Amino acid sequence: MPSGTSEKGENPITGQIQIGQNTVIESIRASGLAGQGPWRLLFVAFAVALGVFSLYTGFFGLREPWANRMIHVVLVLSAAFAGEVALGKGRTSLLTLLVAAAGLVLTLAVGLYSLAEYESIILRVGDPSQGDKIIGTALIVAVLLASVRRLGWPITLVALLFIAYALFGYLFPGELYFRGMSYSMFISSLFNQTTGILGVPIQVAAQYVIMFIIFGAFLTRSGAGDFFIKIAFALSGRMWGGPAKAAVVASALMATINGSGVANAVATGSITIPLMKRVGYAPHFAAAVEAAASNGGMIMPPIMASVAFLIAEFTRTPYAKIMLHGLFPALLYFLAVFLMVHFEAKKKNLAPLENKNLPTVGEALKEGWYYLLPIFLLVFMLFRGYSPMLAASVGSLLMVILSYLKKETRMGPWEILAAVEEGVTNTITVSTACAVAGIVVGVITGTGLGIKFSSMILAVAGDSLFLVLVLTMVSSIVLGMGMTAAAVYVIVSALTVPALIEMGVLEMPAHFFVYYYGIASAITPPVALAAYGAAGIAGADQNQTAVTACKLAIVTFLIPFAFVYHPALMAIGSVPEIILAVGTATAGVIALAAGLSGWLLGRVTPAGKVLLVAGGLALISHLTWANIAGAAVLVGLFLVQVRRPRAGAAGPRTL
Repeated sequence: MPSGTSEKGENPITGQIQIGQNTVIESIRASGLAGQGPWRLLFVAFAVALGVFSLYTGFFGLREPWANRMIHVVLVLSAAFAGEVALGKGRTSLLTLLVAAAGLVLTLAVGLYSLAEYESIILRVGDPSQGDKIIGTALIVAVLLASVRRLGWPITLVALLFIAYALFGYLFPGELYFRGMSYSMFISSLFNQTTGILGVPIQVAAQYVIMFIIFGAFLTRSGAGDFFIKIAFALSGRMWGGPAKAAVVASALMATINGSGVANAVATGSITIPLMKRVGYAPHFAAAVEAAASNGGMIMPPIMASVAFLIAEFTRTPYAKIMLHGLFPALLYFLAVFLMVHFEAKKKNLAPLENKNLPTVGEALKEGWYYLLPIFLLVFMLFRGYSPMLAASVGSLLMVILSYLKKETRMGPWEILAAVEEGVTNTITVSTACAVAGIVVGVITGTGLGIKFSSMILAVAGDSLFLVLVLTMVSSIVLGMGMTAAAVYVIVSALTVPALIEMGVLEMPAHFFVYYYGIASAITPPVALAAYGAAGIAGADQNQTAVTACKLAIVTFLIPFAFVYHPALMAIGSVPEIILAVGTATAGVIALAAGLSGWLLGRVTPAGKVLLVAGGLALISHLTWANIAGAAVLVGLFLVQVRRPRAGAAGPRTL
C-alpha cells in the first residue's frame, strides 16, 4: 500500500508545505544590505513602496483617479524591470540588463513628468502637448517592453497589431477599414485619458487586484497554503482515488488565495501528481487532473484569477453579486472533475490510501481553524457592502494578528515586509497584463473596432443565437491562447460581448461566457499551457494530457451555453427556477461524468456511455422536455446497474 511519502523521504501531507517564495527582504534580513547589489535594492524599494501605497489607499481611500493609476503603473513597471535582474537565476545576459535599464529609465521619466504635470495633463485631453507626446510614447514603449519580458510575445503582438490598426487603419480592407487616428489623438487616448493604459483594467488592478493578492500573500506566509492542502487530504485522502480528489479539493481551496491556475499547479501539483502516479493513475491522467483542477481555480469565487473585479467594474455590478453569479457554475465544474476522478479510481480499482500520516478533518481544523476567519470576514464585509479594498486590507491585518496564535507563524516587521514584497511580485504580471490590455481597449474604444467585430459576427451568424455563441466561443479560445486570464477577458469581452448582448443575451451571462472560453485555451491544444506544465511535472505526453484535461473539464465547454439559455444557473431568477436549474444541471454533470468515464455503479457498456452522455446533455439543457428525457435515461441506467452484478466493481459503493 502506498506510503504517501515523497521520494526524498519527506511526508508531503503532514510536513510543512512551502507555498511562498523566497524574497529579497528575507535575504536582506539574513545577510544584511551588503552584497545585495543595486538591482535587488531597487526592486525591494519599488515593491515595498507599491505595497505600502496600496495598503494606505485600501484603508484611507484613493487619490485622484488618474494620479492613483499612474502611481500604480509606474511602481509596477519599475519593480518589473528591476526584478528582471534582481530575481533572475544565474548570470544576467547583456540583453536583459539593457532592456531592464532602458525600461526603468523610461518608466522613471514617465513618473517624474506625471508627478510634475498631472493636473495639466488631464486638462489637455484631446490636445496633448509635445511633452505629453514624448512621455506618452515612453509609457507605451515601457509597457510593451514589460509585456514581452513578463508575458511573452502573444499578447505583445496583439497590442502591436491594435496600435498599427489605430494609426494605419486606412490600409485594412473591407469592414475593417478605419481612416486612422492622428498621433495626437492616439497619445491622448492612451495617456491623457482614463480610457487607455490608465483605463478600467489598471483601475481594477490598482484598487482591487493588488489588495487581494497581498491578502493571499499574508495567508500564504502564515501557513494557510499548508493548512488548505492538509484539509484537502483530510477530506478526500481516504476515499477512492484520494490523492487525485485531494488535488481537486486543494485547487478549489487554493483559489481563495490566488485564483491562478499556474500558482495552483505549482503549489499542489508537485505534491499530488507524484502521489496520484504512486497509487496507480497513469501519468497523463494525473497531470490532466491537476491541469483541469488548476484551471478551475480561475473560475472559482471569490478571486476568479482577479477577473471577478474586472467583470464587476465593466458591468457596474457589486462584487458580492459577481461571486454569487459565478458560484454554481464553478461548483458544477469541480463536481465533474471530482466524479471523473472517482469513476477512474473505481474502474482501475485504486483503493483508498491507508496512511497513518493522513490527518483527520478534526486534526487539520484544530491546527489551523483560524485561517478560515479572514476569509469569512472578507466575504462578510463584501456582502455587507464594504469596498473590496477595505475588506482585503482588514483581512490582511486580521491575518497578522492571528499569526501570533502560534509561535512558528508569528509575523513581525520582517515577515510583514516579506509578505508585502511577495504580494507585489505576484501582482506585477497581472498589472502588466492589465496595462497592455488597456492599450488594446483604448484602440477598440477609439476606433469603434468592437462594434465592427460584433457586426461581422452577426453578419455571418444571421439570426441564429447558437451560431453567434459558437463563433464567439471559437474567437475567445483563439484570442486567449498564451494570455493571462485578465488580459484574455478584457480583450475578448471588448470585441465579442456587444454581439451577444445585441442578440438578447443578458449582460452577466455574456461576460461569463467569453471569460470561460477565454481561459479554456489553458487546457486546449495547441497552446494548452496549464496542461503542458502539469505534463512536465508528471513526465507525461503533453498532447495526451491536454486531451484528457479537456475531457475532465467538459463542464467548462458546456455550462456557458447552458447559462446563456438558462440564466438561473448563475442565480439569476426566482428561487424555484434556480433550484430546478442547478438540480437538473447537477444530474447532468453526474451523467456526463459517468458516460465519459465508462463507470456508474459498475462498468458501462458502449451503448450505455452514449446514452449517459446524451442524457447528461439533455439534463443540462434549458428545455423541460429534454430534462425529463435525460432524467429518465439516468434513472433507468442507474436501476439497471443496481439490479445486476457489477462486473469489475471493487470496494464499497460510497465515495
